[in-house]
Amino acid sequence: MAFLLARRKEDLITLAADLDLTFEASFTKLKLKELIVKNPDYVEDDVKKMLDGIMEERTKGEEKAEKEKMRKEEKEKRMQKEEREYELEKLRIQAQRIANIPNSAENVQTPNKPINETFHKFNMQEDISLNLTLFERHAELTFLPKKDWVQKLIGLIPIEIAHLIVREPADKCNDYDHVKDLLLQRFKLSPEKFRQLFLFHQKDDEKTWQDFQHELQTYFDGWTLGLKVNTYDQLRELIIADQMKKKAPYDLREHFLDEWSTINSPIELAKKFEDYEDVRRTIKPKQFNYCKGSGHYAVDCTKRRKDSKNNKSSSSPVQICSRISKERIKTRKITIGNKTFEALIDTGSSVTLIREDVSKGIIEQSKLSRDIVVLSGLGKYEVKTKGSFQREIELDGEKYAVTWHVVPTPYLEFQAVIGSDILEQAFVGFDRKGVYFRKHEDKVWFMHTQVYEARIEDEIEVKHVTNPRIRKELSELINNYTPRKTETTNVSMRIILKDDVPAYQPARRLSFPENQAVNKQIDEWLDQGIVRQSSSEYASPIVLVKKKDGTARLCVDYRKLNRKLVKDRFPLPLIEDVLDKLQDAKVYSTLDLKNGFSHVEVNEDCKHFTSFVVPDGQFEFNKVPFGLSTSPSVFQRYVYRIFRELMRKGIVIIYMDDLIIPAKDEDEGIEKLKKVFEVASKYGLEIKFKKCQFLRRKVEFLGHVVENGTVRPSVAKTIAVKKFPVPTTVKQVQSFLGLTGYFRKFIPAYSKMAKPLSDLIRSDNPFVFEQPQIEAFEELKKLLTESPVLSIFQQGKTTELHTDASQQGYGAVLLQEAEDGKLHPVQYMSKKTTPAEEKYSSYELEVLAVVNALRKFRTYLMGNHFKIITDCSAFQRTMDKKDLVTRIARWALLLEEFDYEIVHRSGQRMQHVDALSRYPVAIITSDTLTARLKRAQQEDEYTQSLRSMIGSNNDSDFFDKNEILYKYVDGRELIVVPRDMQTEIIKLAHEKGHFSAAKTEGVVKQEFFIPNLSKQVQNVIVNCVPCILTNKKSRKKDGFLNPIPKEDVPLSTYHVDFIGPLPSTNRKYQHILTIVDAFTKFTWLYPVRSTSAEDALDKLKVQQKTFGNPKRIITD
Repeated sequence: MAFLLARRKEDLITLAADLDLTFEASFTKLKLKELIVKNPDYVEDDVKKMLDGIMEERTKGEEKAEKEKMRKEEKEKRMQKEEREYELEKLRIQAQRIANIPNSAENVQTPNKPINETFHKFNMQEDISLNLTLFERHAELTFLPKKDWVQKLIGLIPIEIAHLIVREPADKCNDYDHVKDLLLQRFKLSPEKFRQLFLFHQKDDEKTWQDFQHELQTYFDGWTLGLKVNTYDQLRELIIADQMKKKAPYDLREHFLDEWSTINSPIELAKKFEDYEDVRRTIKPKQFNYCKGSGHYAVDCTKRRKDSKNNKSSSSPVQICSRISKERIKTRKITIGNKTFEALIDTGSSVTLIREDVSKGIIEQSKLSRDIVVLSGLGKYEVKTKGSFQREIELDGEKYAVTWHVVPTPYLEFQAVIGSDILEQAFVGFDRKGVYFRKHEDKVWFMHTQVYEARIEDEIEVKHVTNPRIRKELSELINNYTPRKTETTNVSMRIILKDDVPAYQPARRLSFPENQAVNKQIDEWLDQGIVRQSSSEYASPIVLVKKKDGTARLCVDYRKLNRKLVKDRFPLPLIEDVLDKLQDAKVYSTLDLKNGFSHVEVNEDCKHFTSFVVPDGQFEFNKVPFGLSTSPSVFQRYVYRIFRELMRKGIVIIYMDDLIIPAKDEDEGIEKLKKVFEVASKYGLEIKFKKCQFLRRKVEFLGHVVENGTVRPSVAKTIAVKKFPVPTTVKQVQSFLGLTGYFRKFIPAYSKMAKPLSDLIRSDNPFVFEQPQIEAFEELKKLLTESPVLSIFQQGKTTELHTDASQQGYGAVLLQEAEDGKLHPVQYMSKKTTPAEEKYSSYELEVLAVVNALRKFRTYLMGNHFKIITDCSAFQRTMDKKDLVTRIARWALLLEEFDYEIVHRSGQRMQHVDALSRYPVAIITSDTLTARLKRAQQEDEYTQSLRSMIGSNNDSDFFDKNEILYKYVDGRELIVVPRDMQTEIIKLAHEKGHFSAAKTEGVVKQEFFIPNLSKQVQNVIVNCVPCILTNKKSRKKDGFLNPIPKEDVPLSTYHVDFIGPLPSTNRKYQHILTIVDAFTKFTWLYPVRSTSAEDALDKLKVQQKTFGNPKRIITD
């Protein structure tokens, strides 16, 4: 127990507190030791571990505090140095000007660096005069002759501004004073602009507070000096006048718009305001008549309505009126949740509005949709909304789904305004009692005016449900389903690129009808808030794909951008684990969701990556677009977030976008369906009813048949082999042997078993297909569809998709590496070509084979990296073409959601797939890292302690799913990585592209939760050999190497250096002290905890005890 006295007192105090012992701060180490040992729960090994942990935490805290102290000291020194250099430069220029010293090489040594390397490019968002002043100062400091100033200036300004200078006459374009006057006249900011910059300027994170102070001072000087404010009295009047302008109502600002920025005397401003108010009070409120008639208001004028209808703009401006005569106001009380408020019924408003202070009682402002709407009011006054949200309201006994746009409180007198968008769902009538609403008949109305019809007779068969009550409930449930989208999640798309080089492609040429179709689609997207105008340096072209009805669909060709994307690998559960959860149920329902990418926001910082170009402009997406390889993963995360609570309760099980609802009987099944439909409707999810199955005793899910609590592989996996036609020619026998021969290594005594068939292909034997051949043929087919040949798919294993096509059909085999390290088939596919497909060219057939195989095996391949093996060498070149024919373009965009690489292989090595393509049958329907994490979590004390908190702490963000511990962070479900695998996970993320620390950290945080991630990422990167070899040194280049004369005896000269930091050992060793004998090159390696002189000296003393002291030590 002496180890307790060897520890610091503060560690013993912390230990005593952790053990819930009673003590005083004045206790000595000896008294603390006795107190701890006498504890009845004392176990020496456990106490040692606790002390090690306490010491580790204390050490980390001390190190962190020391680093923070050093960082602050370095920053303070750097700022002091910069300030001194600035003052010295200032004094030097002043002294030079006073002494009138010419800028020549005789007097002062010319700096080495040209001005282009020492001066930043002009920021045209700032005042041009500030840029020019800084340029002139730098030009003087670098002793640049004035005749060369214009030439250097052109290299620092944007190209469009440089054109202005170049267009000047030859005798003036090199005259700096003339060029300066030209730029100041064209680009100098007005005093009003300086005022706005001064009021709203924000500090840049990358700049110092000194920079910020200088910028504010510049803007303030530009404002005041531009108005010739030189005295305290003038400044006082300016500030008072500015404050009066801020408090002035809109109509005053509008009236004095032309002279608003020039009135800076508060006395003059007050007089003008008073005069305007006097004039306005003399005007009668009923004098305005649009038709020049009398006896009615302008709002009631039929001529005005007619003209407004003919001149209606696409923006549908909303008029917000704060002065309405009380007898004409029509309002209704509205209740949302626990909040009741008064709403004005105004069918002149095209959208429904709610005041910001009222909305705070209904929804958190952080959860508002980011769709910002600009509302045009009286006098073309514009107000930007704060966002929007969806909520149902009840009017006259009927429910209506409404989108509420939140308006800043000062701009809306009424608590809410119900606009004309409600007319799409109901008829609004007025009588003496007030306003009444009558819902439209024979239509289902919901959010965004989309009509969603799901007729039972057309969509799905329910006759298998024998109970009439349940069948009726199921029919009503499906018929009444409407995706209302009254709720949203905080899931958004983040885009991480492998490099910072913009992916840019010019717009493709379109015919006049195509251009019209594109503009129409973009206008719709703009109105719906799906896209917005863009000026991004990234740009992708578009592709017009024909739909089945002959119309064109606009798709963005993101292939070039997709090559740069870091894949968003959404963590999927093991298929075996999902299937195990179905074995206690008897009744199953499966749902197939449409890809509703438009429900999910693109992160504001990433929208510029989604930019695309058309002949008439450039745009970027606010919502997740189709065509990005990470879009499906984002939508999967969105779906998982929506059904998170139902998944925890076991009501629904999800794999990608396939949902299954297990139940013990039909009654439980219909109740679970109601809950799932309710959640799906709230979040606006659309369901492909034709592909759904409801309340079935037998369903197919993830390539398996689930029936009566049992799970077995689907027959569809192997039907392509089982129904292979009996060969009737030598060539057909050769094809079949090509298929079976590829997997011969998994079939014992294959040569002997296949001999009756292989004898048929010999030229000296007649073709006789009798009983021995039939038995061999059937036995080989059977072996190909059973274990050990056929394997079960596992996430994370090496996967290959082999495809081939011919005029008769196309086939594919999905293969995966098994426990023996060899590729085993998982599923086969074979399909006959249609009459239209038979006319395709050979490379089109090859692409068709790949596309249909990806559709078939999508459940397995989505989210996994895999190889596409094909014997068509033109396939890769086709996929890389800029311009593709419409059919290939449509297929190419479908391939973009997968993470694949294409490998060409000769036809001789693809006979196993060739057989399935030349003798097709009917179409077939059908994780190592995750498993390792699961096992490691079960053995890790850290994750086990977190798991124990789940039941006791309801507010915990940790939860179990499929026996794997997750943490819920910012809308993402992240796997908690056990300590033993943290370094491995970080290495995997870093080695995707050898990213910087920040980008590596971002990649890890997309899927995993690791405490103290930043420090561990740094440790991994500093030890990454490829990064060390490729990174250029930022310091001064090394000089020439000179050989050091060595002694002619060993142990005379030592070369000493450190290696590290390396991953920490159990004893906290992170570095290696290396000692090399110069004569023999013999090397000693000593583990050390740090690179301090103390640690190095300790190890050198150990070396000395055995080998004595050297004559010299060489080290850096």
